[in-house]
Amino acid sequence: MIKPSKKVIIERCTEGSRDTRKDIIPVEMLLTIFLNSRPLSNISCLPDGEIELAIGYLINNGYIKSHNEINLLRLCEKQIKNRQLLSMSVMVETDTETGSDNEALTDKIKFISPGCGSFDDIIMSKINQSGKIKKPGVTPGLLYAETILGLAGKTLKSQDLKNKFGGLHSAALFDWNGNCIKAYEDIGRHNCIDKISGFMATRKISPDSKLVFTTGRISLDIVFKIYMMKIPVIISNSSITHSAIFLAKKTQITAIGYARGGRFNIYSHPSRIKNIQSIE
Repeated sequence: MIKPSKKVIIERCTEGSRDTRKDIIPVEMLLTIFLNSRPLSNISCLPDGEIELAIGYLINNGYIKSHNEINLLRLCEKQIKNRQLLSMSVMVETDTETGSDNEALTDKIKFISPGCGSFDDIIMSKINQSGKIKKPGVTPGLLYAETILGLAGKTLKSQDLKNKFGGLHSAALFDWNGNCIKAYEDIGRHNCIDKISGFMATRKISPDSKLVFTTGRISLDIVFKIYMMKIPVIISNSSITHSAIFLAKKTQITAIGYARGGRFNIYSHPSRIKNIQSIE
């Protein structure tokens, strides 16, 4: 088992002084995901929740529809070059025929998401076919503004690793009443969302009456992952991009940004939110 943090020796410089001390920093590893013996992606991530990350990645990128399609899943760990570079692989076997040139996957909605994010032509062609857009999960009435304002504090309490050494993003799955179901931390904001997707898939948790709070920027690829998960509401204490707003409107997702300091901004489908006047 790879630990998510390591102690290192640093030199701390302050005005007029300099000293040597120990510091705790997050561990970064490379996770390679294989589908039917074919490598799909190398993901830089925190060594925690690797199974959920792999399953969520496969679902959110359209390679599989559900956890039930997986026949075999194997986790392989190795350390390279005197433990300086950490590497792990998740081998997934399904009945999906990937083919040598990925022919069977070309008609599915897939998101190829580098760090900056990009919109695949396949996604655009599918999203523009309104009849094929997935509807988000059912919501039991309106979501109160007071509930939204309490999510940041609850997410912060769940950030065990970030509270110890910082440098991490987090995302948390909440029910409609603001109860935290599960939270994940990682060095990448996309990984946090994929881990929640994998968690929901393996536990067979319905997207109905659920929402996701993330500490990262809501970008186009983040909204697409939420769309694939059928989550009706995505909330961040950070910013949102123009393209993300466009996709959220198109897919009936309520996107909320800057949820901090007693206020928040609603960028799409505001009809799900109640009591806005109480935070003005």
